Parts: sequence; structure tokens; C-alpha cells
Amino acid sequence: MTLRSACSLLWLLAACFAPPALHAADWSHDQIPHLPAGELPVQLFNGHDLSGWTGQTAKYFSVEQGEIVGRNGGENAPAASTYLVTTRKYRNFRLLFESRLVTSEMHSGIALWGRNVEKGGDPWSYQGHLVMYPSGYGYYDLFRRNSIFQDTLGVAKRVGRQHDWNQMEILAVGRRIRHVINGTLVADWSDPQPELCGEGPIGLQLHSNTVPQEVRWRGLILTENPRDELITATHRDAGLVKQGNPAESGLDAAALAKINDRMQRYITEKQVAGVVTLVGRRGRVVHHSAVGQADIAANRAMDPDSLFAIASMTKPITAAAVLMLQDEGKLRLDDPVSKYIPAFAQTSLAEGKKPGREIRIRDCLTHTNGLVSDQRNVGTLANTVDLLAKSTLAFEPGTRWQYGPGLSVAGRVVEVVSGKPFDTFLAERIFQPLKMTETSFRPSPGQLARVARLYQPTADKRDLEHGHHWLFDVTAETTPNPSGGLYSTAQDLARFYQLMLNHGALDGVRLLSPQAVREMTLIQTGDLETGFTPGNGWGLGFCVVRHPQGATAALSGGTFGHGGAFGTQGWIDPQRDMFFILLIARQNFGNGDGADLRSELQRLAVEAIRD
Repeated sequence: MTLRSACSLLWLLAACFAPPALHAADWSHDQIPHLPAGELPVQLFNGHDLSGWTGQTAKYFSVEQGEIVGRNGGENAPAASTYLVTTRKYRNFRLLFESRLVTSEMHSGIALWGRNVEKGGDPWSYQGHLVMYPSGYGYYDLFRRNSIFQDTLGVAKRVGRQHDWNQMEILAVGRRIRHVINGTLVADWSDPQPELCGEGPIGLQLHSNTVPQEVRWRGLILTENPRDELITATHRDAGLVKQGNPAESGLDAAALAKINDRMQRYITEKQVAGVVTLVGRRGRVVHHSAVGQADIAANRAMDPDSLFAIASMTKPITAAAVLMLQDEGKLRLDDPVSKYIPAFAQTSLAEGKKPGREIRIRDCLTHTNGLVSDQRNVGTLANTVDLLAKSTLAFEPGTRWQYGPGLSVAGRVVEVVSGKPFDTFLAERIFQPLKMTETSFRPSPGQLARVARLYQPTADKRDLEHGHHWLFDVTAETTPNPSGGLYSTAQDLARFYQLMLNHGALDGVRLLSPQAVREMTLIQTGDLETGFTPGNGWGLGFCVVRHPQGATAALSGGTFGHGGAFGTQGWIDPQRDMFFILLIARQNFGNGDGADLRSELQRLAVEAIRD
């Protein structure tokens, strides 16, 4: 029997012979089997008395029905918040507990990384970091300074249960605090002043108040030096703010500023006319900037909100649409395409030879289908895909990887299954729920005026000149191209990438199941050689970094993303809870996935990490 299984058995036996009052704390105890290997649970509260705790036990804190109770009446309201604190100090820990605000509309909280102080005549007040959980007023944290983190999106208020039990996990490691309420991550914050993060007792707060109040706690299971991962978060939905303090996401602002300097050098070297870069980490946009020009001749400066033809960065969004329909049970990835587009039953190899099996939807999302074209629409999407069905396959489906128009076929399947034009489906099911207001296949006249112009090197390579590509020919007749037709902005793309980091949900809206996101971002192509840089595999619509090297050297294994024909790049690093967006408009500069602009953005952003 392993140590961990022995501990679990002891916990089970203890639960079996515990007094009935302890049954209320089952949620915290039920999380013990989910703890990472090596984390040993400690029970801070024994369910009977306040052994191991100290504070105003004669006046405010007691034990009732196997729960810790903090209570005051109007006649003995504390002049300052008073705390019941552990006699032992803690530094890095995971805390699992439940709490309920019974009376009043105030918040309550868990204090950590500080010390007891006398305030308002009470020797049991606290100076440190106070993780305040939801009341009718929402959620905010006091980290030895007033209100320096606030839930402006109201995530905690939305998931918190006023006057009912709330299940909570606090993970406090280094200078970073994460707080999960009822399965939803409501805060992920790093203290910009790490010197204020030290060992201290854990305190339960009874807020200063002139009205009667009662707060209850139960469970209170703690592990020390935990693994840096949450165990109760089913929704990583702390929300994406427009701009955040880099230090609160564990990055150094001065180091991030080097990104602009480096991009400006590429402009000076005539590698590009202008650049928009965006970096997100831990639910915040920590860098979003523009340098150079969007239109040289018109002297139009590049703007952070400039619009770009993102070309093949469209493909992961198309894949997401397919996975949404699979989540709904309307298709399966291993269905033959002919189930939805009958013409594909007749698709053949060279000289009319029938393939060993038909093309499946999965093959379309992984570029293992054998279809070959320039990915350009020929009239409608339906006509384009019918022509592909009549074309000759380059190889047996599933046996090779070759970049091609498979996502166009997948987009047509979405149309058939949903009964809606592909652009309508994306607008209604993805862009509108995610508030991606600038993303479309046909930008409005006002948006077209903000599109970054396409540039290419002059013949002598010393300057830039206008380029041309059919994807820039937007007219009323432009049809939705699932392989590469979208226009978007950095901020819009950030919302889609945060959705992926959140395992399919953003701002309380779930578009994809966690399993769908997992399928999209795991390598689906086995040992096949894939991609435009070495060391990669292919997921569903996404390239996945298998072995970081060269242009991907700064990234973690498992990073996923996609580039576009005009040098645009978007990459998501789950290990670092981070994404990188590079938006440019150039052609004839070689392999965009291997470009220095991409690798330098990623390198500088990663080098800015401090926590």
C-alpha cells in the first residue's frame, strides 16, 4: 500500500467514526483523493473545539454543530475586523473549505501572509493579505493595501451563493494567490511587492459591522508546499480584462517594453511596415501595443485596434465550430465526410483508384485528407467543396500530412449540419457570445479603412512596396472561406485564445466542452511529420509544439497555435497560462512560422516572467 492510499484509508476510517456533526464538512474531505501525489492533508479544524486556533473565543468565535461560527450582535459589534487565527504559521499552501454568510450582507474572508495587530482596541485584527469572498457587493481583495485587486467583471458575484454554503480553494504559492469559488476561478493574482508575502497564521475574519452578523466555516483542509495546480476549478473563468498590471500576472513591465523596441528595429530594417503585438497571461492583457504604419503612403499609423487579414489563423476558429457541433451530438469527428456531403463518397486517387477508406471529418481538421488546392473559394463555399470532392487525392487519407483545404470542407459540413451559412454560424455561435465585434469575413467600409495594408520587399530588398493577394479583395460577393478568410484584431483574437486557456468558457459563457478543447490541442497526427517548423504535431485546427526548438524555443511543449499567410501569428502556452499575438501584413519574406518577429516576441515575453 502506498503512503497516499494509506492516508486516504485513514481519512476514510476517521470519517466513518466521526461524530455526525462532521458530516457537514464532507466536501473538503472529498477533495483529498484529488490532491496531487505527495500532498499530505492536514485538518486545521477537528470539528469539536478550537484546538490550534486563538482569538476572541469568549466573545465572537465558537464551535456549533461541527462548524466554526463567528458571530456578533449589534450591541457588541467589533470596532475593527477581528480574526480567529491558527497558532501555527504557513507560507505556501492549498486550503480547501466551505463558508457561509448567515446574517448581514457583508463579505467575509481568509487572511494569510501577515500578522496579528491591535486595531480598534482589538488585539486580534490582522495585517496581511485578505482574500475576501462574495457577498451581494461582489468580490475584492485587500493585500495589506486597500482594494488593489477587484473583480470588475463580477465573476465571483455571479458564482457566489449569498447566504448559502460556498465551496472554496485557495492556492497561495510564492507571491501568487488563486481563489476558486464553487468550481470557478475568480481571482489569479501575483503581488507586485513580494516582500509583503511571508509566513503567517491563517485567519478567519468577522468583519467590523454595526449590525448583527454570523459567518460559518467548515472543512478547512490544508496541504503545505502544494503542486502549482488547482484541483477544484472546473471553470477557469476569472475573465479577460482589457489591460492589466503586468506585475499582477507575474511579469516585469520594463522587460515587456523591450518588445516595442525590438519590433521598431524590424521596421527600421524594412522587414515590415508596422506591427501590433499582444501578450496575455493569467487572464489579463499585460502588453498590447502598435508601432510603425498601417499605410505608408497615407501616413496612417498602426493602431492597437488596426484590422488584419488573419488568413489561416481562421482555421482554429473553424475547428472550434466543428467541435461545438460534436459537443451537441450533431456529428462525430470520425464520421465520413460523405455522410454530410455525398459527393465525397466518389473521391478517388490517381487514375480513378478508390482510397482504402473515405475522408473523415477528423482528416479535414488535421490536414491528413489528401486534398490539394490553393484554398481559394470558387464562388460559394458549397461549390468550392463540390469541386474538391471531384478532385484527385494526393495520398490515402490518414497516411500523410499535407497542408491544404480540409478546413474548407469542415466549414461546409458546419453549414450542412447547422442549416446556416458558415459566416452566420460563426457570428451567432462564436463572435457574438465572445464579444469579438471586429471579426468577420466581410469587414464594413469603416473597418476596411482600418485594415493594415499588405507590403512586400522591393526587388533590391532595401525597401517595401505594396503587395497584392486575393484575400484582400473584399467585395459584396466575397464568400466565407473557412480556411483563411477572416479579418480580426488583436483584442478579438485575445478573447478566443483566452477561451481556449479557460477550457472552453469566457465571462460566464461556455462555447466548448473541456474535452473538446483537449481534443483540439492534443497531437492527433501521431508520428507524422507536420507543420512549417521542426518539432511539431497537429491537433484539430491547431499546430501543437511537440519539441520546442528554433522559432518555438521559448515556448513550452504542448503550446498550440497557428500562423497566417501574411506573417500573423497566435500561440497559446497552457503551461505558462499565456498567449502571444503578432499581427503584421507582409508577403514574400519566407516562412512566417519561422520568422524572427515571431520568435523574438515569444522570447521577450517569456523573459519578462518573474513569477
